[in-house]
Amino acid sequence: MILLAMALLAPPARAQLLGAAPPPATVHVQWTRWDTRAGLVSLAAVLATGAFDEPLQDRIASAGGEPAQKLADLVRPLGTPLVWAPALLLVAGAGHVSGRREWVGASARIAVSATIPAVATQFLKFSVGRSRPEDSPEDPYNFDPFTRDASFPSGHTTLAFAVATAISRETGSRWVPWVGYPLAALVGWSRVHDDEHWMSDVVGGAAVGTWLAAKSDDWLRARGAASTATEPFVSATGHSLRLGLERRF
Repeated sequence: MILLAMALLAPPARAQLLGAAPPPATVHVQWTRWDTRAGLVSLAAVLATGAFDEPLQDRIASAGGEPAQKLADLVRPLGTPLVWAPALLLVAGAGHVSGRREWVGASARIAVSATIPAVATQFLKFSVGRSRPEDSPEDPYNFDPFTRDASFPSGHTTLAFAVATAISRETGSRWVPWVGYPLAALVGWSRVHDDEHWMSDVVGGAAVGTWLAAKSDDWLRARGAASTATEPFVSATGHSLRLGLERRF
Protein backbone atom coordinates (compact mmCIF):
# COMPACT_ATOMS: atom_id res chain seq x y z
CA MET A 1 0.00 0.00 0.00
CA ILE A 2 2.79 2.44 0.94
CA LEU A 3 4.87 1.72 -2.18
CA LEU A 4 1.78 2.00 -4.39
CA ALA A 5 1.00 5.40 -2.91
CA MET A 6 4.59 6.53 -3.45
CA ALA A 7 4.46 5.42 -7.08
CA LEU A 8 1.41 7.60 -7.64
CA LEU A 9 2.92 10.46 -5.65
CA ALA A 10 6.32 10.30 -7.35
CA PRO A 11 7.43 13.93 -7.92
CA PRO A 12 8.47 15.21 -11.34
CA ALA A 13 12.10 14.44 -12.11
CA ARG A 14 14.38 17.31 -11.23
CA ALA A 15 17.33 15.36 -9.90
CA GLN A 16 20.93 16.12 -10.77
CA LEU A 17 23.96 13.91 -10.42
CA LEU A 18 25.74 14.71 -7.18
CA GLY A 19 28.64 16.11 -9.11
CA ALA A 20 26.61 18.09 -11.63
CA ALA A 21 25.98 21.81 -11.79
CA PRO A 22 22.81 23.29 -10.27
CA PRO A 23 19.74 23.76 -12.50
CA PRO A 24 19.12 27.04 -14.32
CA ALA A 25 17.97 30.09 -12.40
CA THR A 26 14.44 29.88 -13.86
CA VAL A 27 13.17 27.34 -11.30
CA HIS A 28 9.84 28.36 -9.78
CA VAL A 29 8.05 26.72 -6.87
CA GLN A 30 4.31 26.71 -7.34
CA TRP A 31 1.22 24.56 -6.92
CA THR A 32 1.00 22.08 -9.79
CA ARG A 33 -1.22 19.27 -11.00
CA TRP A 34 1.12 16.89 -9.25
CA ASP A 35 0.41 18.64 -5.93
CA THR A 36 -3.33 18.27 -6.45
CA ARG A 37 -2.94 14.63 -7.38
CA ALA A 38 -0.65 14.02 -4.43
CA GLY A 39 -3.15 15.53 -2.02
CA LEU A 40 -6.08 13.51 -3.36
CA VAL A 41 -4.13 10.24 -3.48
CA SER A 42 -2.76 10.81 0.02
CA LEU A 43 -6.18 11.52 1.47
CA ALA A 44 -7.67 8.46 -0.23
CA ALA A 45 -4.79 6.25 0.97
CA VAL A 46 -5.06 7.45 4.57
CA LEU A 47 -8.84 6.95 4.62
CA ALA A 48 -8.60 3.52 2.98
CA THR A 49 -6.00 2.20 5.41
CA GLY A 50 -7.70 3.94 8.32
CA ALA A 51 -10.80 1.85 7.73
CA PHE A 52 -8.75 -1.28 8.45
CA ASP A 53 -6.38 0.06 11.11
CA GLU A 54 -7.44 -2.31 13.88
CA PRO A 55 -7.23 -5.63 11.95
CA LEU A 56 -3.99 -4.52 10.27
CA GLN A 57 -2.53 -3.65 13.65
CA ASP A 58 -3.45 -7.05 15.11
CA ARG A 59 -1.96 -8.87 12.14
CA ILE A 60 1.29 -6.92 11.72
CA ALA A 61 2.19 -6.41 15.38
CA SER A 62 2.04 -10.13 16.14
CA ALA A 63 3.53 -11.48 12.92
CA GLY A 64 7.03 -12.71 12.21
CA GLY A 65 8.26 -13.53 15.69
CA GLU A 66 11.91 -12.95 16.56
CA PRO A 67 13.18 -12.47 12.96
CA ALA A 68 10.63 -9.72 12.39
CA GLN A 69 11.63 -8.03 15.62
CA LYS A 70 15.31 -8.12 14.65
CA LEU A 71 14.46 -6.57 11.29
CA ALA A 72 12.39 -3.86 12.98
CA ASP A 73 15.26 -3.08 15.35
CA LEU A 74 17.64 -2.89 12.37
CA VAL A 75 15.64 -0.49 10.19
CA ARG A 76 14.05 1.70 12.91
CA PRO A 77 17.09 4.00 13.27
CA LEU A 78 16.75 4.97 9.59
CA GLY A 79 13.80 7.08 10.67
CA THR A 80 15.88 9.17 13.07
CA PRO A 81 18.39 12.00 12.61
CA LEU A 82 20.93 9.94 14.60
CA VAL A 83 21.72 8.12 11.35
CA TRP A 84 21.27 10.79 8.70
CA ALA A 85 22.82 13.81 10.44
CA PRO A 86 26.31 12.23 10.82
CA ALA A 87 26.12 10.78 7.29
CA LEU A 88 25.31 14.16 5.74
CA LEU A 89 27.99 15.89 7.81
CA LEU A 90 30.51 13.31 6.60
CA VAL A 91 29.61 13.90 2.94
CA ALA A 92 29.68 17.66 3.41
CA GLY A 93 33.05 17.46 5.17
CA ALA A 94 34.48 15.28 2.41
CA GLY A 95 33.22 17.74 -0.18
CA HIS A 96 34.79 20.67 1.67
CA VAL A 97 38.17 18.94 2.02
CA SER A 98 38.26 17.68 -1.57
CA GLY A 99 36.98 20.92 -3.07
CA ARG A 100 33.75 19.32 -4.31
CA ARG A 101 31.47 22.20 -3.39
CA GLU A 102 28.52 20.47 -5.04
CA TRP A 103 28.70 17.77 -2.36
CA VAL A 104 28.39 20.42 0.32
CA GLY A 105 25.40 22.00 -1.41
CA ALA A 106 23.69 18.65 -1.99
CA SER A 107 24.17 17.64 1.65
CA ALA A 108 22.72 20.94 2.84
CA ARG A 109 19.69 20.64 0.56
CA ILE A 110 19.03 17.07 1.71
CA ALA A 111 19.28 18.14 5.35
CA VAL A 112 16.86 21.04 4.95
CA SER A 113 14.48 19.04 2.73
CA ALA A 114 14.30 16.38 5.45
CA THR A 115 14.07 18.80 8.39
CA ILE A 116 11.09 20.76 7.07
CA PRO A 117 8.78 17.70 6.84
CA ALA A 118 10.02 16.45 10.21
CA VAL A 119 9.14 19.75 11.89
CA ALA A 120 5.78 19.96 10.09
CA THR A 121 4.96 16.47 11.33
CA GLN A 122 5.39 17.56 14.94
CA PHE A 123 2.80 20.31 14.43
CA LEU A 124 0.45 17.82 12.79
CA LYS A 125 0.86 15.37 15.66
CA PHE A 126 -0.05 18.05 18.19
CA SER A 127 -2.98 19.32 16.12
CA VAL A 128 -4.50 15.90 15.40
CA GLY A 129 -3.93 14.35 18.83
CA ARG A 130 -4.46 10.72 17.85
CA SER A 131 -3.86 8.02 20.46
CA ARG A 132 -1.19 5.41 19.80
CA PRO A 133 -2.18 1.73 19.51
CA GLU A 134 -0.57 0.91 22.85
CA ASP A 135 -2.68 3.60 24.55
CA SER A 136 -5.96 2.82 22.78
CA PRO A 137 -5.69 -0.74 21.42
CA GLU A 138 -9.42 -1.19 20.84
CA ASP A 139 -10.14 2.22 19.35
CA PRO A 140 -8.03 3.48 16.42
CA TYR A 141 -10.28 6.53 16.10
CA ASN A 142 -9.55 8.12 19.46
CA PHE A 143 -8.61 11.76 18.76
CA ASP A 144 -7.93 14.45 21.35
CA PRO A 145 -6.40 17.47 19.54
CA PHE A 146 -3.75 19.65 21.18
CA THR A 147 -2.74 17.07 23.76
CA ARG A 148 0.21 14.75 24.24
CA ASP A 149 -1.34 12.12 21.99
CA ALA A 150 0.92 12.08 18.95
CA SER A 151 0.26 9.09 16.72
CA PHE A 152 -0.66 10.74 13.41
CA PRO A 153 1.42 10.96 11.32
CA SER A 154 4.42 8.75 12.01
CA GLY A 155 7.52 10.90 12.51
CA HIS A 156 9.94 8.06 11.76
CA THR A 157 8.16 7.34 8.48
CA THR A 158 8.03 11.01 7.53
CA LEU A 159 11.77 11.44 7.97
CA ALA A 160 12.62 8.17 6.19
CA PHE A 161 10.56 9.06 3.12
CA ALA A 162 11.77 12.67 3.15
CA VAL A 163 15.40 11.54 3.09
CA ALA A 164 14.66 8.96 0.38
CA THR A 165 13.01 11.65 -1.74
CA ALA A 166 15.76 14.21 -1.20
CA ILE A 167 18.58 11.76 -1.97
CA SER A 168 16.78 10.48 -5.06
CA ARG A 169 16.42 14.01 -6.41
CA GLU A 170 20.01 14.95 -5.63
CA THR A 171 21.71 11.89 -7.12
CA GLY A 172 19.47 11.31 -10.12
CA SER A 173 20.49 7.62 -10.17
CA ARG A 174 17.69 5.33 -11.29
CA TRP A 175 18.47 2.67 -8.68
CA VAL A 176 18.34 5.02 -5.68
CA PRO A 177 14.52 5.18 -5.41
CA TRP A 178 14.34 1.39 -5.68
CA VAL A 179 16.51 1.16 -2.57
CA GLY A 180 15.49 4.30 -0.68
CA TYR A 181 11.71 3.94 -0.78
CA PRO A 182 11.57 0.24 0.18
CA LEU A 183 13.87 0.99 3.13
CA ALA A 184 11.61 3.87 4.12
CA ALA A 185 8.60 1.55 3.84
CA LEU A 186 10.34 -0.90 6.16
CA VAL A 187 10.79 1.90 8.69
CA GLY A 188 7.03 2.52 8.53
CA TRP A 189 6.34 -1.21 8.92
CA SER A 190 8.59 -1.31 12.00
CA ARG A 191 6.50 1.38 13.69
CA VAL A 192 3.33 -0.68 13.21
CA HIS A 193 5.11 -3.86 14.26
CA ASP A 194 6.34 -2.15 17.44
CA ASP A 195 2.75 -1.11 18.24
CA GLU A 196 3.73 2.57 18.11
CA HIS A 197 1.57 3.59 15.14
CA TRP A 198 -1.50 2.64 13.15
CA MET A 199 -1.02 1.84 9.47
CA SER A 200 -2.78 5.05 8.43
CA ASP A 201 -0.24 6.99 10.53
CA VAL A 202 2.49 5.42 8.42
CA VAL A 203 0.74 6.18 5.12
CA GLY A 204 0.22 9.78 6.24
CA GLY A 205 3.87 10.12 7.23
CA ALA A 206 5.00 8.71 3.88
CA ALA A 207 2.85 11.24 2.03
CA VAL A 208 3.97 14.22 4.12
CA GLY A 209 7.63 13.26 3.89
CA THR A 210 7.59 12.69 0.13
CA TRP A 211 5.58 15.78 -0.79
CA LEU A 212 7.21 18.30 1.54
CA ALA A 213 10.73 17.08 0.77
CA ALA A 214 10.11 17.51 -2.97
CA LYS A 215 8.64 20.99 -2.54
CA SER A 216 11.45 21.99 -0.16
CA ASP A 217 14.05 20.82 -2.65
CA ASP A 218 12.37 22.88 -5.40
CA TRP A 219 12.36 25.94 -3.15
CA LEU A 220 16.01 25.52 -2.18
CA ARG A 221 17.09 25.14 -5.80
CA ALA A 222 15.08 28.18 -6.88
CA ARG A 223 16.47 30.25 -4.02
CA GLY A 224 20.03 29.10 -4.65
CA ALA A 225 19.82 29.80 -8.37
CA ALA A 226 18.38 33.26 -7.78
CA SER A 227 20.99 34.17 -5.18
CA THR A 228 23.90 33.29 -7.45
CA ALA A 229 22.62 34.48 -10.82
CA THR A 230 25.27 36.22 -12.90
CA GLU A 231 24.32 38.69 -15.64
CA PRO A 232 26.31 40.93 -18.00
CA PHE A 233 26.04 44.70 -17.57
CA VAL A 234 26.88 47.77 -19.58
CA SER A 235 27.16 51.24 -18.06
CA ALA A 236 28.24 54.61 -19.42
CA THR A 237 29.59 57.46 -17.27
CA GLY A 238 30.79 60.61 -18.97
CA HIS A 239 33.27 59.52 -21.64
CA SER A 240 33.79 56.00 -20.23
CA LEU A 241 32.06 52.74 -21.04
CA ARG A 242 32.18 49.78 -18.65
CA LEU A 243 31.46 46.15 -19.51
CA GLY A 244 31.37 43.36 -16.99
CA LEU A 245 29.43 40.71 -15.09
CA GLU A 246 27.10 41.44 -12.22
CA ARG A 247 26.29 38.79 -9.60
CA ARG A 248 22.91 39.13 -7.87
CA PHE A 249 22.41 38.00 -4.27
